[in-house]
Amino acid sequence: MSAVLLELRGLAVSLPLGRRLVRALRGLDLELSAGERLALVGESGSGKSTALLAIAGLLPEEARVEGSRRFPLLGREVVPGRDFGLVLQDPFASLNPVLSVGEQIGEVLVAHRGARWSEARRASAVLLERVGIGDPERRLGDPPHRFSGGQRQRIAIAMAIAAGPRLLLADEPTSSLDTVVQSQILALLDGLVREQGMALLLVTHDLAVASRIADRIAVLYAGRLVESGPAHRLLRAPRHPYTRALLAVARDLERAGAGPLAEIAGPTLDPTDRMQGCAFAPRCPFAVARCTDERPAWRGHPRDGVACHRVEP
Repeated sequence: MSAVLLELRGLAVSLPLGRRLVRALRGLDLELSAGERLALVGESGSGKSTALLAIAGLLPEEARVEGSRRFPLLGREVVPGRDFGLVLQDPFASLNPVLSVGEQIGEVLVAHRGARWSEARRASAVLLERVGIGDPERRLGDPPHRFSGGQRQRIAIAMAIAAGPRLLLADEPTSSLDTVVQSQILALLDGLVREQGMALLLVTHDLAVASRIADRIAVLYAGRLVESGPAHRLLRAPRHPYTRALLAVARDLERAGAGPLAEIAGPTLDPTDRMQGCAFAPRCPFAVARCTDERPAWRGHPRDGVACHRVEP
């Protein structure tokens, strides 16, 4: 096993909502090794984007954070931009509308690699070509609005990898793109991560996306990890009922047009609730009384395990 690059232990994040607290994460244990590709999967509100923001140090000031975030392989606190790159769901939000794309990529190289601006310009053109932007020398001077959505996401990826980071954080990087462009961006990310030996933490609600790029998948529900394991095994033989439900929905979407779409029935957990049992119990067809009274313990290692009373060790 490769050295551990990222380690989360008991990470809990709460955000004030009036006089109550929204419990976005409820004690997350997670590991990511150097060069590994991990997909963090779950429905909207599961806490996966909050986890990514916590790793990046981008939570709002009012957030209440417990637990730890460490980078054992580095042996120090990370430097954003140099040690990790960030790709967001909306590429236009990642880019400054008043600066050319060449200036924005160049800033990363000047700040984190000590490059001169002339060197940064040449390197920026190479990066644009690398992510599939045609005629890169000419397009360095263009502002973001002169590019399509897919091209802007490619530019955001170029910025994220410019300083040669050890880790790439990607938050739903394809969800705002059409199917063809989505496939192209996934192929680009996969190729770049392999080529540069980066670790990848991909946040997605789509198991089909996760299956294309991840070595390992971690499934979140209501701020807690419910299952984690090698992607090929988790997709073939999921252990947690929630993972099985997500897979059923994903497979149903692939057969769209053949009838009514599957859905995960039942009420979702109020994020301000202190629920002690399994958060998925109200929606789980296999739930028993113990599921609502007692939170299931994690069985296994943070890299490979499940939290369910109905699963034998």
